[in-house]
Amino acid sequence: MNFRSFVTLNGLLGVPGAIAVGLWLLAFPMIWVDTQFTVIGDPLPFWLAISAETARALLTTIASAAITTLGMVYSIMLVVFTLAAGNIAPRLLQRFSRDRVNQITAGLLGGTFLYALTVLRASGPDLRPELSIAIAFLLAALSVLQVIHFVHSVSRSVTIDAEVAKISEQLERQVNSLLAETDNGNQDLDEEGLESVVQARQSGYVTMLDETALIKLACKHDTAIAVRVAPGDFVLAGQCLAVAGFHQDNEEASKALTSAITLQPYRGAIDDIRFSVRILLEIALRALSPGVNDSFTAVTCVDRVAAALAKPVSEGLRGDVRADEDGTSRLKVPGLSLEDLFNMTLHPLRQASRGNILMLDHLGVVLNSLHAIAGPDAKKLIAEHGRALLDTARAGDPIESDLEFLRKRLDFKVDG
Repeated sequence: MNFRSFVTLNGLLGVPGAIAVGLWLLAFPMIWVDTQFTVIGDPLPFWLAISAETARALLTTIASAAITTLGMVYSIMLVVFTLAAGNIAPRLLQRFSRDRVNQITAGLLGGTFLYALTVLRASGPDLRPELSIAIAFLLAALSVLQVIHFVHSVSRSVTIDAEVAKISEQLERQVNSLLAETDNGNQDLDEEGLESVVQARQSGYVTMLDETALIKLACKHDTAIAVRVAPGDFVLAGQCLAVAGFHQDNEEASKALTSAITLQPYRGAIDDIRFSVRILLEIALRALSPGVNDSFTAVTCVDRVAAALAKPVSEGLRGDVRADEDGTSRLKVPGLSLEDLFNMTLHPLRQASRGNILMLDHLGVVLNSLHAIAGPDAKKLIAEHGRALLDTARAGDPIESDLEFLRKRLDFKVDG
């Protein structure tokens, strides 16, 4: 499944549409059951007993209320999208459209409307589908409960701390997938003989690299593949995506390779660490801007960034080479080093914190925490960032006591 299909099926079209159609189709077997096992005229339980006029009025009310509430739900979602884009970060809209509560609410209301409308059409003097009407009443009750849950979920969607926590959880999963591996972390791949250049057939952002498919392709042709692009990169049509050892004219292999590297017109967060980092940075930098001036939101973002860096700092990151089941190096992909992660996350936050002693102090706390769990190489890197932190503080022209306080805050030496 490519990225565009993923977004479509997991947005406000695929899941709500599937739920609505499923509930609509449920009406037909229920009506058939009522036609085959009619109970009109028999003594019925109180929860099934209903007159023909009351049945039609009830179904009409359920259908009207469901479609009206569905319109209200979409209106609320649009308002939330607008608030999130203006106050938090525009790129959060993809996350909101994939929220399961929003999807289930829209699908349940749409399905309830179609179900009630279908049962209403089948009702008449010769058929009063009591069981189908009872199911419609049950769907209406479930819809009310789901709308209450939806309002609760929406109220949390515009809470910055809750959204930062969700984004950071995704970032942690992405970063942890790059942790050092003991089986092939020290291997290398000889690129000599990889002369077949596979070019991009369109321009776009790299949103996903299917490493499993690429390794299988390399094994099939008994060769190796060296990918030249990474998730998040923008690629121009005709630009080199990868070099491989199969023949240049092997159209089937070239097509399989390009299919494993997904290009889309816009960035996504499926396999793109940079995208998740940039969302957190965008929230933090907006908070530190003079127009917002919300340092505590930026502090929260720094804490979540530190949580994502914890395991890479203590365990290291895997290399660029991937091997097959036999241990043969088959694939080389551009990776993120620990230095790349630090520079990508901490440099913008430090630069935006110039003159803000609260943020500079908290960055010092974070560096201390990371230094306490870091390996030897990571400690050197953290010391460099500690030195840059002090230089940034000096550039903001602080009073001497504030600068001395920040210098004492760092438990490790930063004088090289």
